[in-house]
Amino acid sequence: MTKGAIVAVSFGVGDIHVKERCLDALLADVREAFRDFEVREAWTSSFLRKKMAREGYVYPSLEELLDELSGAGYEDVVVMPTHLTPGEEFQKKIVPGAEAFADRFASLQVMEPVFTVNEAEDFAFLTDDVLGLSGLAEDEDMVFMGHGSPHQHNPAYELLQQYADSRGWRMHIGVVEPDDYPNKADVLKRLAECGSRKVYLRPLLLAGGNHAIHDLAGDSPESWKSVLQGAGFAVRCSTKGLGEYAAFRRLYVQKLKKLLI
Repeated sequence: MTKGAIVAVSFGVGDIHVKERCLDALLADVREAFRDFEVREAWTSSFLRKKMAREGYVYPSLEELLDELSGAGYEDVVVMPTHLTPGEEFQKKIVPGAEAFADRFASLQVMEPVFTVNEAEDFAFLTDDVLGLSGLAEDEDMVFMGHGSPHQHNPAYELLQQYADSRGWRMHIGVVEPDDYPNKADVLKRLAECGSRKVYLRPLLLAGGNHAIHDLAGDSPESWKSVLQGAGFAVRCSTKGLGEYAAFRRLYVQKLKKLLI
């Protein structure tokens, strides 16, 4: 029997408790669904790997882990990015990192991120329950803060907004990266146009780490919460990453099954 492994590749998380609630929960689901595979994890952020190593938690880079698996005789490997979209981290770190080891395995596949789409209709796999829209109050709108890409436009967020609009969802999406869009100003404009005065602010991120705690719900004048409150909106916040919701984690398992079957 060939030895198979699933490598979950994340950017990384600087808080072990957030990691347990989001990334570890996802890894547990993947292990349960794919019992014939060894499930391991790697991080792309060297900064976070060093930070967590100082606290006693050691996580390899993708290249380090693939080298280890090759040396241990694994033949079939699937790289599963936990990044939501095929942005810069995926394109510049995960894909080339895996390609460098392609000849070391009988099979090395890279799963596309869960938000890999070409047009808005490709988001049809999403439901209001997966996104938690059923938890909105009657007069409340959902505002999601995603990441975005720092050096190039990431169209996934625009396409997700188009899909949400086509479904009539009271949902508005922006990104935290200042050079990408839609941004906070775009979200404020949409909210003004729809006449909403109450918002539920959540991270469109797998792990509710630093971005969720500081950029989204922090008390600084620049945080999304502060800006929305300053514009007159009643704001309630959640810093829970999408990985804390079983319905969202199932998207990864479903995508892996399509790749492996």
